[in-house]
Amino acid sequence: MRGIARIAAAALLIAACHRSGAGAFDANAFVLTTANIAYGDVDLGDYAVRRARLPETKQLGAAVAAEQRALLAQLAPLAQRRKVAMPTVLEDRRVALHQNLSILSGDTYDRAWALALVQDYDALLGGLGEASHSDDDLRAFAARVRPAVQARRKTLGALLARLGGTPFNVAP
Repeated sequence: MRGIARIAAAALLIAACHRSGAGAFDANAFVLTTANIAYGDVDLGDYAVRRARLPETKQLGAAVAAEQRALLAQLAPLAQRRKVAMPTVLEDRRVALHQNLSILSGDTYDRAWALALVQDYDALLGGLGEASHSDDDLRAFAARVRPAVQARRKTLGALLARLGGTPFNVAP
């Protein structure tokens, strides 16, 4: 029961950080938000390689870290043109997530990690959907990276489902 409570606490922290308001598309906010998610996911991926119990989670962690590094490399020129600073440190909420994950062990860690990544990838896909209706360079960026993000979201959702799914009333 404590494991589910810890997963719930980590997921609530993540969910609270992914709230978005309605309104016009803000290209600079998209670039910054996408960069922060990707930068945090590099950390989560690298951490899973070291910490996960299941070999599948470790492999997914390595793949996530590599893919998010590539996404950051593609995003950097767009950020530079818009004079948006790329992150160099984890956001406070990412540090808190890392700390929350560090107290989990075994299957609970793997499940919480998968849930955190599913939520991040859902947020990325939402942002990419908005960017696909924006100016040319962001539209091209979204078109280029969206298929890989969708594919990885599917594999993360499948892992989460195999590990017992989310403790919330949402689809993985």
